[in-house]
Amino acid sequence: MLIAILILLLAGLAMSYFAFKLKKEEYAATGKYPKGHYMGQGLAIGIAIGIPLAFALDNIFLGYMIGLVIGTVLGTRNENKHEHELRPLTQRERELRKKTILIFGALFALGLLIFVAMYFTSI
Repeated sequence: MLIAILILLLAGLAMSYFAFKLKKEEYAATGKYPKGHYMGQGLAIGIAIGIPLAFALDNIFLGYMIGLVIGTVLGTRNENKHEHELRPLTQRERELRKKTILIFGALFALGLLIFVAMYFTSI
């Protein structure tokens, strides 16, 4: 089980590397970021705000949700503000996003499976 998790994590890390590399290449060629760029930044900032909030509130779910709301607001605001600087996704970017979603979906499903298994073995 640990090997499967490690393989999925390494695959996710590799996909992230290729996504950043592809974004950098496309930006160098066009001078524009792909749609969703600022939303991703906003969500990353929101999660970074939500994690300390979760500890301060002693409620992981609430802190994380507050962070996601903040990130969504920031991302949406910046997407609208920089709309003229965005371009549609290329075919390579769409394919890479699909693969990334599959890998992180598999990681989520595996994590959920481990959580359920740990929950039922502790009862």
